Amino acid sequence: METPATPADGSATWTLPSWAFLLGATALFAWHAILTLALFGDDPRENLFNDQPIVSGVHSQHLYLGTIGARGIRVQGRTTVYDTANLAGYPKTPIFDGARLAELLLLLGGGTYQPAAYKIGFAVLCMLVPVLLLVTCVSLDIGPGTSLLAVFLGQLTWWGPHGRAALLTGDCELYLASLAALAHMGFLISYHRSASVTAWIGMLVTASLGWFLQPTLFPLALPVLLTYYLSVGDKHEFTSWHIAFWSAEVLSMLVNLPWLIDWLDSWWLRTPLPTAADLLEHRTFATIWNAPLWGGSTSRLLAIGVTMGGAVGVVIFNQTKQRLTARMLGMSACGSLILAILGIAWEPLGAVGTAALLAPALWFACIPAAHAAVWLSTWLITPSSGNINDGSETTSSPALRTGLCRALCFAFWIGAALAFTTFTESPFTLLERCVPGEPLEVGLGHRRETLVQTLIANTSGEGRILWEDRPRSRQASRWPALLPMLTDRTFIGGLDPDGFIEHSSISLINQSLEGWPIATAWSDEKLKDYCRRYNVRWIAAWSPKVIQRLEEWKGVKKKAALFDEESGWLFEVDRTPNFALKGKAEFVSSDGQYITLANVVPHDGEVIISLHYQAGMRASPGRVQIERAKSGDDPIGFIRLRLAVPAARVTLSWER
Repeated sequence: METPATPADGSATWTLPSWAFLLGATALFAWHAILTLALFGDDPRENLFNDQPIVSGVHSQHLYLGTIGARGIRVQGRTTVYDTANLAGYPKTPIFDGARLAELLLLLGGGTYQPAAYKIGFAVLCMLVPVLLLVTCVSLDIGPGTSLLAVFLGQLTWWGPHGRAALLTGDCELYLASLAALAHMGFLISYHRSASVTAWIGMLVTASLGWFLQPTLFPLALPVLLTYYLSVGDKHEFTSWHIAFWSAEVLSMLVNLPWLIDWLDSWWLRTPLPTAADLLEHRTFATIWNAPLWGGSTSRLLAIGVTMGGAVGVVIFNQTKQRLTARMLGMSACGSLILAILGIAWEPLGAVGTAALLAPALWFACIPAAHAAVWLSTWLITPSSGNINDGSETTSSPALRTGLCRALCFAFWIGAALAFTTFTESPFTLLERCVPGEPLEVGLGHRRETLVQTLIANTSGEGRILWEDRPRSRQASRWPALLPMLTDRTFIGGLDPDGFIEHSSISLINQSLEGWPIATAWSDEKLKDYCRRYNVRWIAAWSPKVIQRLEEWKGVKKKAALFDEESGWLFEVDRTPNFALKGKAEFVSSDGQYITLANVVPHDGEVIISLHYQAGMRASPGRVQIERAKSGDDPIGFIRLRLAVPAARVTLSWER
């Protein structure tokens, strides 16, 4: 049976009274809370509770998808809905990363468009970081001093360049899932020691949270889970222990099974994985050492220090009869670090984003690193109490040993300080993690508010607006995703500027329409046919080449100037809006599952409408048949209704 990390002689921990531990933990929580609130600017209270959305990074995309997903849960009990407000109709599914978390936050806020609910929930989730770290330390029973140091190192990693970038872009799911996995390990070890109900509930909650936040992470942790079971399973003869263990692991997946099925079922919506942006052209030790992956020389040296300290801590854990803790934390930290480095050196792993596992690797290493620092410090100060093997003295002269150890300790810290100041750009950049940094961008601002009002004043709901998507990094604002809600108009573009799902192939992205350069590959007739197929009445253009091409087209006219980060123009297409490509039909409403059409009049027994077909669609009344119709270069196909006589009202539904 594995022994706790706190030996009886106190050599592996700092002896702290309970009030000192509570004071330290409170200080760490207060520090984390201050930095979290600072994300919302100089007036956190106002920015948290007002109705202005976060427009940094992909937060806007998460808010939009989370809103329609939460609405689907509230109205229909399902998160997979059919959204007609963009991309000529597309299925909103869990394949959009980040929407699950936003759905939960907005569902708790009422299931409607509530930016305040998203912001408050986001702040609360940030506060889980010290909670999960401290829960892990308490589960491992590593002592109060070690726990405080481990939490501090974990928070230092969270507020480093990787964590801050994830906060600003909205890509926090992997990091929170990693911390949930770390806490899960702590509860696993606690369950092995005591098999308590508290440990079992902790296992279930943390595993469920991990599956919910990032489903691809926990399968990667399967070798660690199997190592745990093979290491301790035979030490528990009672069948109840094994049943309870596997029930927690299985139940955590079953809790998430409904959306996991949808996630797997909708994987086909993804376009082929792009080449990783941070993949190195030349893979040598020098290029890996200087890669942007580390976040700068100071962050690199800190990562190396935590990793090396973690390696020492794993050895100490192993030699002090805590082999299970050593194996699980060592495997997790080492595996994550290897995957992170391979993510910038090997294209298959780089394409799936394993480079983001550097911060999780440091979280897995921070506990053994803290344990090593405390254990060695105590051992150096009181060398007679804490031999790593069996507690016996190995030096004939304790006084000589004490002096030598203290001299070595002093030399080590002097050397570490010299290395830190020599091999870093500025040793004080580490202090930047302890103070508020760049805040989130909250609110559209005057220019974007004016742009929204310009679109409302110069367009109507009869036709779609083709929105030109420009190349943007994950850090750039994706605020146009909110345009359907802000304007009550339908769009093609703005939601998925990366072309993440197949339905986005019809968009105007990077000066290319349907994948072809609009300046050279599109004639006037082809543009006219495109606008007919997708019922496009207005075009919002930003790039000079796109604006020039539209100015040369006699079928459009300039309607209004647009201003965002750059200047653009709103063009009006000279055509009569028509929702039906063949026959007649009027669009009445859509709530994510049901689409209502009125005055449906067939031509040659059929009506083709400008909405993408989706497998599983049904039409009511029963005399109306629905099928897929191929049109142009659209890879999805449109909805074809077959009916012999006109219908006053037709309802389309989508059943998964």
